[in-house]
Amino acid sequence: MRLFILFATLSLALHTAHAAEGERSISSKIVDAKVFLSGAQVSRTASTTVPAGSSVLVFTGLAQGVDPQSIQVTGKGGYTIMSVNHRMNYLTESPKKKEIEELKAQIKKLEHNYNIENGVQQVWVNEEQLLLKNSAVGGQQNGLTATQLQAVNDYVRERMKAMKVGWLEQEEKKQAIHAEAEKLRQQLSSLQAQAPRPTSEVVVEIASTVEVSASFTLTYFVGNAGWTPAYDLRAKSVGQPIELLMKAQVTNNTGEDWSKVNLSLSSGNPTLGGVMPGLNPWTLFIPRPQYLQEVTISSRPRKAEAAPSVAYGGADMEKDMKYEERSANTTVANTVAYRTTTVEFVIETPFTVPSDGVPHMVGVKSHEIQATFKHYATPKLDKDAFLYARTTGWEDLNLLPGQANVFFEGTFVGESYLQLDIPRDTLDISLGRDKGVVVERVKRKTTDQKAVVGGKRTVTIGWDLTVRNTKGTAIDLEVRDQYPLSPQSEIEVKLEDKGGAAVDEQKGLLTWNFRLEPKATKKLGFVYVVKHPKEMPVVLE
Repeated sequence: MRLFILFATLSLALHTAHAAEGERSISSKIVDAKVFLSGAQVSRTASTTVPAGSSVLVFTGLAQGVDPQSIQVTGKGGYTIMSVNHRMNYLTESPKKKEIEELKAQIKKLEHNYNIENGVQQVWVNEEQLLLKNSAVGGQQNGLTATQLQAVNDYVRERMKAMKVGWLEQEEKKQAIHAEAEKLRQQLSSLQAQAPRPTSEVVVEIASTVEVSASFTLTYFVGNAGWTPAYDLRAKSVGQPIELLMKAQVTNNTGEDWSKVNLSLSSGNPTLGGVMPGLNPWTLFIPRPQYLQEVTISSRPRKAEAAPSVAYGGADMEKDMKYEERSANTTVANTVAYRTTTVEFVIETPFTVPSDGVPHMVGVKSHEIQATFKHYATPKLDKDAFLYARTTGWEDLNLLPGQANVFFEGTFVGESYLQLDIPRDTLDISLGRDKGVVVERVKRKTTDQKAVVGGKRTVTIGWDLTVRNTKGTAIDLEVRDQYPLSPQSEIEVKLEDKGGAAVDEQKGLLTWNFRLEPKATKKLGFVYVVKHPKEMPVVLE
């Protein structure tokens, strides 16, 4: 029995060793990267010669985070793919090994130079000590004339100067070498802190009747990547369309660089899953407490159970492209591919995204959007008028929510956020303050009447609004103000004069809409009356 077990173990070991020897490593190149809002689908290509019979090819150096369920291998040639498997390689050396070795060599050379300069500096120190010692001995000798003593002092002085200058020069060289070495040490420390990542390998077993040339395409899904939409909104002047540039901040932290790849950006997110949740019966029950006499009725929904999960993989993540559209007014020449459930932006110029975890900006699409421009003013809160652009037709642009930089007349106005995931047909974009429109709000003195009748105080308050258009063009302006609402029955509020404004009685809002010609002035105003108990303090302004 023992001999049988030993024989079986040796046979298994020999078979494993033979299989390992039969493996051939295949180098591949990343050619396509489809980046989702979270994650990316990467495509690699490779070519080799396949011998007759069975053989095992290993695609090495893949990202650590490859999803094994998403791996797909296709190819061209007279061979048959028998199996595809995934495994990890934990013996991978650091991709920065060459750079680390070069830094170590540079640091070693700088340390050598530092020691040389330090030795030369020590020579100056030794000469100074020797000179001081000899000058002291010479000064103690008898028989020196004044002229000879002066000559000795002059010589010592000149040599001391030369030694001090030489010592300082060596010190400056040492400091420069030390500073350069410290920079390299910090860079080396940063690289060494990046522990080598394990890599994935895809093992493909194939069979062929004859030796043939074969090409392969390997696709897989990997995490630690994604993209975020961002926008530039540029309004050249009032009355002209707004230029909208859609950009993408693409992040790659997969462990493999995407060098000049065919890049596309998908609005999909495979990490969310595509399984529709199901509802279970919702049963009301009566809890039966052991120590309480009172019985209460409550309801609690049971946790929803999802249908069996479905693995996704490779090209099945999205349906085939239905049609493509090229916008006639785009300045960024990219293609929009419409799929059944997502939109895909194809970047037509090869793009490089290193695996550094840093967002890299790429232009996606440019549009011209028709807009109407209007000024808004709320003088109770701010004396400046604000210019807004109201745009329509957003649902036809297939845009995603994101941050936007707003420019008006070539000047950066500020940041905004395009909330495009809320169904609506218009979008207001603030273009900042317009100092050419002046708004004033002054309280009327003649209407501030206070009378006390039957324990109640009656106060009448009025406001005068003045709007001046100092610009050379007419503007459409909306002015907003408000009057107080009564939270209690003891307080009565009446809008006595609305001044031609549209009134929202539920919110106490007053709104004036009008067109103001160049250099023109318009006066507005309103009056409200408040009655309240005289002993009750009420803020009326």
